[in-house]
Amino acid sequence: MKNLLIIASIFISAISFAQRQTYVIKNLKMNDEGSQYGLVYQQGNKVFYSRYRINDFGSVDKNRMGQTIFTLYEGEIAAGGEIINSKEFKSSDEFGFNSSTAAFSSDGKYMYVTTNEEKRGDVYKHSTNTRNLRIERGEYVEGKGYVNFKTLSFCDQDYSYAHPAVSPNGDYLYFTSNIPSAKGPTDIFRVKIEGDNKFGDPENLGDLINSPRRETFPTISSENVLYFSSDRARGVGGLDLYKCIIDDDGKIGLPELMPQPINSRGDDICFVLNKNGKEGYFSSNRAKGKGEDDIYYFTIKD
Repeated sequence: MKNLLIIASIFISAISFAQRQTYVIKNLKMNDEGSQYGLVYQQGNKVFYSRYRINDFGSVDKNRMGQTIFTLYEGEIAAGGEIINSKEFKSSDEFGFNSSTAAFSSDGKYMYVTTNEEKRGDVYKHSTNTRNLRIERGEYVEGKGYVNFKTLSFCDQDYSYAHPAVSPNGDYLYFTSNIPSAKGPTDIFRVKIEGDNKFGDPENLGDLINSPRRETFPTISSENVLYFSSDRARGVGGLDLYKCIIDDDGKIGLPELMPQPINSRGDDICFVLNKNGKEGYFSSNRAKGKGEDDIYYFTIKD
């Protein structure tokens, strides 16, 4: 009985400690009436995020079907978490219509990007309205930036693959997909990174992570914590953010619903944590935002 009381006391103390953490959030100045989401850290104070592409006339760019085009922007972190000096990401490789939700290897050598199924100039096999997503990887070349983007070897054109995230040790690539082994509309998978653009077979993260509903937008912290969004039952509303610990052997723990104000009645996605574990960003279309999706900066107070 005494041992049980000690265990219970430790458990209660852990809960009390977690409850003492307070998230303080703010809407970034760069947000506007459009859509900004999916901020990720690159190197130093540099970040990448997704937003509507703006043309030379200052308006949102659209394709010939009248659909808005998403693209990647890069910027720098300033005081108070604000993002400054933003500019559209340019590469000698042209992506088909959209590019979004980037990820980087820990050494910065490789960049992973969500794009459409075919690049410009390819023969389109699917209609513009139904074109699938795929993940491409580029490599950093001094003086040129990220170039030589190629579709990952496991991507099947009949399904979508999106929202890449690389584990801190570089062993795994996590992503969202609707391949046949998905339990819901989209599940979170991972593949072993074997080098030389070779990957293992997609592995479904299992029933603890994936539900009959949507699971999407995985990210991995430097402490090997998986964050993702789901609209499963018993959430706060819309897509909610969850987190779970990944052991050194790759075993994934139970997901935990993140607290408010990180979660809201809207869709809350793309949670990233700084290496210091005390600040970061997430995206949301919650009420009283500036646009369709806004990027929020947060700090954690103990």
